[in-house]
Amino acid sequence: MGTLALAAAATPASAHQADSGPTGASGHIPSSRPDGSPSTSPSPDTSTPDQVTGAAATVVDFARAQVGKGYAMGGTGPSAYDCSGLTQAAYRQAGVELPRVSQEQSASGRDVDLSDLRPGDLLYWGAKGSATHVAVYVGGNTYVGAQNSRVGVVERSLDWSSPSGAVRVL
Repeated sequence: MGTLALAAAATPASAHQADSGPTGASGHIPSSRPDGSPSTSPSPDTSTPDQVTGAAATVVDFARAQVGKGYAMGGTGPSAYDCSGLTQAAYRQAGVELPRVSQEQSASGRDVDLSDLRPGDLLYWGAKGSATHVAVYVGGNTYVGAQNSRVGVVERSLDWSSPSGAVRVL
């Protein structure tokens, strides 16, 4: 295990308060799992590929192209993003103007049941209208989001952290 992985695994949950997940101060997803093990970006589930076309493909392709970039509070790209800056930039590529902050983004579009997600749907964590985090569903049970300052923009499984809800803006 590398030094970075050891540091992430050894970091207590309290160290994530400034950039932690739905229970943390800023609402961003933590960089380690609740059991303390370091998180990794899983490979997309290719057993049930989603057909992505049109505006959804534009959003998904843009979001995936940002994976590996940094996280910056208030960041709107192109080298670093916060969660809502990333989603705003991704949807802008498809001609959709979203509000700047996660709270307002989570109230945009129409509600979608989490069992009926399509690539390009906007996921949110927290209550609709007061969400603490947003990301783009990219298909294959995965999403792309600007998580926090430790991991930046990543693609993760919905199993890693289930969103509270979703809206369809396309």
